[in-house]
Amino acid sequence: ALETLRGSQSGALPKGLPLTTRDLIVRALRGTSGPVSAAEMAAATGISRVSARRYLDHLYQKGLVTLSSRYGSTGRPEHRYEWSSPD
Repeated sequence: ALETLRGSQSGALPKGLPLTTRDLIVRALRGTSGPVSAAEMAAATGISRVSARRYLDHLYQKGLVTLSSRYGSTGRPEHRYEWSSPD
């Protein structure tokens, strides 16, 4: 009952993440031939890298995408996302 009051329903998006933008990310991600970074997804959809990362992380938490890391020579690893849902 408390989850209902808080708005944390199973299919609900976090505050500030519109469904239309999530659908844009899903379509773009499903159209890729392999893992992509948040920066690549941002360039493909026209949204900011930070926004793309928020949507991709949400999709990962829902089990719809897989997450892997690519390590370069220095700095932080780059997160790579790939669609994995069967539907």
